[in-house]
Amino acid sequence: MVKVEILLATDGSPQAKKAERAAIGIAKSYNIRIAALFVVNIMSAHSASERARSVKQGEKILDEVAAEGRKLGIEVQKVLEIGRIGNTILKVAKDLRVHTIILGCEGRNGLRFLVGSVTDRVVRNAECTVLVAR
Repeated sequence: MVKVEILLATDGSPQAKKAERAAIGIAKSYNIRIAALFVVNIMSAHSASERARSVKQGEKILDEVAAEGRKLGIEVQKVLEIGRIGNTILKVAKDLRVHTIILGCEGRNGLRFLVGSVTDRVVRNAECTVLVAR
């Protein structure tokens, strides 16, 4: 994978949409590379059919992010992975040597007090800057 400056972690939720707008706006303003990541949650996609459905949903979400980027002249690298969400975000960020991870404060996987558990894990363990969109 090519080095990118921003890794957008998205699940298509309303909070992720806010993160998408922020990430694409920053990429446009600074003319930097961006990758959008969707993680198929291995903990909730146990069967092959559930996994396939989640992959299809992820591809659709990533296509939508790429289309939004194209509107502003930004090429979005699409990344779809299967794994534990927080761990996978951290691994991909490290693999891509990103400068900043951008994600929403809550996702589709339920709510925690103020900040989602995935967001909390990423903020506490990332080796780079993390921007949390609210």
